[in-house]
Amino acid sequence: MSAAERTKVGFVGLGTMGWPMSANIARAGFDVVGIDADPELARRWAAEHGQTAASGPEDFADVGVVVTMLPNGAIVRQAILDGGIADALPDGAVVMDMSSAEPSATLSLAPELESRGVGLVDAPVSGARPKAIDGTLTIMLGGEDEAAIDKVTPVLETMSANIFRTGPLGSGHAMKALNNYVGGAGFVAACEALVVGTKFGLDPAVMIDIINVSTGRNFTTQVAAPTEILPRRFASGFSLALFTKDIGIAADLADELDVDAPLSRLVFDRMKGALDQLDNVVDHSMALTIWEQAAGVTVAPHERTS
Repeated sequence: MSAAERTKVGFVGLGTMGWPMSANIARAGFDVVGIDADPELARRWAAEHGQTAASGPEDFADVGVVVTMLPNGAIVRQAILDGGIADALPDGAVVMDMSSAEPSATLSLAPELESRGVGLVDAPVSGARPKAIDGTLTIMLGGEDEAAIDKVTPVLETMSANIFRTGPLGSGHAMKALNNYVGGAGFVAACEALVVGTKFGLDPAVMIDIINVSTGRNFTTQVAAPTEILPRRFASGFSLALFTKDIGIAADLADELDVDAPLSRLVFDRMKGALDQLDNVVDHSMALTIWEQAAGVTVAPHERTS
């Protein structure tokens, strides 16, 4: 990529996902200025990747695309508007929100950015940290401003080739929440089955082997159970708090649209109940431990005898 073809990129949020995603942008030849709530983290990121850690919003004055990877829509708004980044951006810049945010928050942010000459698209991701590292995330791109889409696409392509146009602004966030609701329903169902089976006397390792060649297989049984739950590692890299938040967004969306979707609320309540008894930073797979305690069992493979 020649210097003339480069758009300078700002990256807001250099945590679990933002660090590897921004690293892929930098490796592709873009100049990146990064900022995080933890200034020391931003300095370490900049030193490792040969990029710039922003000292304030003025460092975004020549940025063409700003990527946000933050916990929720309120924090996106705070960082971009209250933090002064939007006012510092040049006319024609585009904010690309890759966080998991509420569609309504995205829609309310758009006119405030538009009044400053700044565009907005939403492009949340699925795939967790391993896919952020190797550049194989699933990206859900919402927005109908084709000029803005054209501007962000080269940046998106550094993070993955799996880019899906989902529709108008906010539709990416809606799709992300609904995907995580489906994933959450599978997680809760798999964990409850393992707890019930363990209490009955089934070997949970055998249960997972059977489910994974049967109709009950899902992401939890195929990935999380073998690597995180049965070995009791509980370190998938996706926090219980964020997972619960996304499921709540899906349940709220159903309510906003006056759609009868009671399972979404049940799954949210189940996850929230576990979260309320655990620390906000724990891995989502730790929710199983709360349900084990209630049942008086521990989900662990039986010892095999030769």
